[in-house]
Amino acid sequence: MTSMVRRRNRQSGFTLMEIMAALIVVIILVAVVILATHGFFSHARGTTMDLDVRDVQTAASSYATAASIATGQAMWPTSDAALPPEGNTSIDFHASFVNDNGQVMSFYPHFISKLPKHWDEGVWLIDSTSLVSVNLSPDEY
Repeated sequence: MTSMVRRRNRQSGFTLMEIMAALIVVIILVAVVILATHGFFSHARGTTMDLDVRDVQTAASSYATAASIATGQAMWPTSDAALPPEGNTSIDFHASFVNDNGQVMSFYPHFISKLPKHWDEGVWLIDSTSLVSVNLSPDEY
């Protein structure tokens, strides 16, 4: 009986090879998960950016229409309320005008209900044809 107890005590635990094999399997699984999710999150950032560009484009057009009706002149959500003659200019998310009722109508929150990412960094642009863009790659967004 004592010889069986001694033999059992000597055989307890894992060998170095078993630990190494388990560790290699875990490393492979982690690598697969990282590679799979990296592409997923990169695609998600691009989709988010596209949706935000569409929302800001719609809001800028609505702002321009409402401002033109209220003031009788073309106004855009930029620092000088005008589109650039050529190239791009930054969108001013705090741009505003006074409507017919004397109410101040701000680009945010009246025309766009949620500020997009990087709204305060000057990367949101509008060009001479009123096309909105972001000066970031989808991976940076």
